[in-house]
Amino acid sequence: MNFEDRVEFNKHYKVLCYFAWEMVSDTELAEDLVQDAFVAYLDNKHKISSEPHAVRSFLYSTIRNAVYNRNRKGKTIQKYLSRQSRDEMDDTDYEHKIIRAEFMAEISRVVNGLPDSCQYIFKLSYLDGLSNQEIADQLSISVNTIKTQKQRALRVLRQKIHPEFFFIIVLLILTNN
Repeated sequence: MNFEDRVEFNKHYKVLCYFAWEMVSDTELAEDLVQDAFVAYLDNKHKISSEPHAVRSFLYSTIRNAVYNRNRKGKTIQKYLSRQSRDEMDDTDYEHKIIRAEFMAEISRVVNGLPDSCQYIFKLSYLDGLSNQEIADQLSISVNTIKTQKQRALRVLRQKIHPEFFFIIVLLILTNN
């Protein structure tokens, strides 16, 4: 694998693993599916447009088709099948999983760029669901410091995330609190 291919792999790997995991609920299988998709991409690279959208579409479709093929052959994880009312997702479910994977990747990218203390407090509050008081007790700092760090994180998210994504974040936060 050359340098450009390695960059492409690193750029898409986590998002695609999350997407695959959403379909099969098995981390190892999801990672295998993503690696297989990249092998297929490298084998067919000369036939695929180098446009980022075309590459992403190829990778997502390859993973989806691999899951469908495993379903047909009876090799997929039963947890996934029991969660679904049918053997294969319709196109809307597939698109929702792609959107969710892309959304989570964008949130992760921005949150990982926050200062360490701000990032940690954001994750404890919005991802782990701890209250301001629980975080303050755990970190031995004031509740006002927690509130300030959360406001700082939301300000950064508002600045760096597309407005529609930020609206979704606010809705998720309001429904979890």
